[in-house]
Amino acid sequence: MLKTVICDDEPPALELMASLLRDTGEIELVAACQSVREALDAINDGGVDLVVLDIEMPDLTGVDACGRITVEPRPLVIFATAHPEYAVEAFGVDAIDYILKPLDPLRVQKAVEKASRLRRFIRERESGAPIRVAQTAPADDASVLKIKDAGKLYFIPHAEIIWVEAAGDYSLLHLAGEREVTVRVTIKALESELPAAHFARVHRSAIVAASHIREITLLPKGEALIHMSDDASVRTSRSYRDVVQALTSGL
Repeated sequence: MLKTVICDDEPPALELMASLLRDTGEIELVAACQSVREALDAINDGGVDLVVLDIEMPDLTGVDACGRITVEPRPLVIFATAHPEYAVEAFGVDAIDYILKPLDPLRVQKAVEKASRLRRFIRERESGAPIRVAQTAPADDASVLKIKDAGKLYFIPHAEIIWVEAAGDYSLLHLAGEREVTVRVTIKALESELPAAHFARVHRSAIVAASHIREITLLPKGEALIHMSDDASVRTSRSYRDVVQALTSGL
């Protein structure tokens, strides 16, 4: 269970968020706060795994609040807001997800699942438990992604990577065979290591493998929904419209 603090200055929104989080079955609600300062007190007392907060609030913004979290280890942060224009700032403070209002139960569930996977990985690192990876491969193989993490070097064949999901300064690699690898490497760093001929950055928080795309659904305003071979649906953003056009022209 993820010990969680939530914060929203609007009581109905706070109640809805609490209800949706409880419905996931993975959340232990520590505090539900209507002010950022109240939330910071609860967070900095320690023992909190996850913080879910709005961005625009009267006393402080959610982004400002992240800069005032002093406890270690820092909790994971998810923003829930009606304002898409704050996404760049949100990921700039290493938020692992950004949920737009009105809240969708499935979207909340997916965000919590991401937080749970990431928290398990962090605990494994802290405990010294072995980190599971896809498989080993020759270090000189050009078709292999080489990742150095926690003092070890791992090798993941490009062909096994379906898509990559950003989570703050971590990345989740979704692999063939329903496997996942979590590494403390930013998605920007992984983008520079993966060949542009086979992988495309389609969102600030997502890279997809062209060979694993099953279908692309074009949406209004230059956005799209990319359906991957593992049944995941990756939503693109308008900023990557040219990338989506290149992908669709190649299908």
